[in-house]
Amino acid sequence: MEQYHLTVRHELLYTRAALKHLGRIRVVSLLLDSGSTYTIVSQAVLLSLKLEPSVSSIRRSIMTANGSLVLPEVEVGEFHTLGRRIERFPVLAHTIPLGGQVDGLLGMNFLRRFETALNFTQATIWR
Repeated sequence: MEQYHLTVRHELLYTRAALKHLGRIRVVSLLLDSGSTYTIVSQAVLLSLKLEPSVSSIRRSIMTANGSLVLPEVEVGEFHTLGRRIERFPVLAHTIPLGGQVDGLLGMNFLRRFETALNFTQATIWR
């Protein structure tokens, strides 16, 4: 297994990811969220990749601390993080209200694809 160091901010774990679509690349900061079924990316990031969440025919219902939301799902051409590359990776689009500190959440639809182990005290993930 390979070890990856995560960034710790305010007791939360973050990683970087690269999203590639139609020749455009964005590097983003994602909060590791094992409580999120889906990976969620800022709508602004997706729009900069020429993805149009508003025209997506796929909608997913999620529960948040503030209640239920229905978010559009789009497919990113390539999604790179933690040493893995996934083609045609589905993400949900949402406005991220954290003032630029984070561009989204890395959810279970990514984490469950691989054998992973988290070490919270050392802020590392083994994959």
